[in-house]
Amino acid sequence: MLKIIVHGLGRLGRSVCELANNDTNGDYEVVAGMDATPNYNLDLPVFSDLASCDVDADVVVDCSVATAVRGLVSHAIAKKMPLVICTTALDDGTIGEIHNATKQIPIFLSANMSLGIHIMSRLSQMAAKMLDGTGFDIEIIEKHHGGKLDAPSGTANMLASSIMDTLGGGRELIYDRSGRRQRRDGHEIGMHAIRGGSIVGEHTVLFAGNGETLEITHNASSREIYAQGILRAAKLVATKPAGLYGMDDLL
Repeated sequence: MLKIIVHGLGRLGRSVCELANNDTNGDYEVVAGMDATPNYNLDLPVFSDLASCDVDADVVVDCSVATAVRGLVSHAIAKKMPLVICTTALDDGTIGEIHNATKQIPIFLSANMSLGIHIMSRLSQMAAKMLDGTGFDIEIIEKHHGGKLDAPSGTANMLASSIMDTLGGGRELIYDRSGRRQRRDGHEIGMHAIRGGSIVGEHTVLFAGNGETLEITHNASSREIYAQGILRAAKLVATKPAGLYGMDDLL
């Protein structure tokens, strides 16, 4: 049985706890949680950070906020603990520290833990490559609940980066056209963030041509799909040597 510590007990963290502890095969067990404000009605010990956690585990999964990740990485190195990091909006400095840490511990890093999103990214790359030079414009639209802090989402940024890498550069991300009174440039990739209600997550890559459009859309109706991906990643990274791992390794 894989023993897991969950760092960050918000919506996603609690979903991981619920899914793991209700696993009918008994493959997973959440043995502890970590949160800066441990006021959750959970049947497990909750600590303020990994340094103060005295519960043995095989892996730590991070479902927290961007500002909490650096401290987690430092403590994980000290304890030689494998990590799964799925927090978004990480700054360049934090990402650099994560990459440095992979020399000492295994880390699974992904902006989105859904297998469907990963397939969507590949399909979007394929479409971008095939349509390059044919006059198709690219726009990315993402929708999330009103409580989401970052905009655009980490997944939208991931989709944009994968498309830009495929096209070999020369593209510009445009986040706001309200102050631009000009025609759309063919090298733009528009990014649009919608926030409201209880939307779990919806992402669309739109390819708009002359007289036709192509849309690749992923719609998440439950956070359980992300929790499932996190548990798969935890199982993978717990058996790996030091290094950086991602969704390609799950596929």
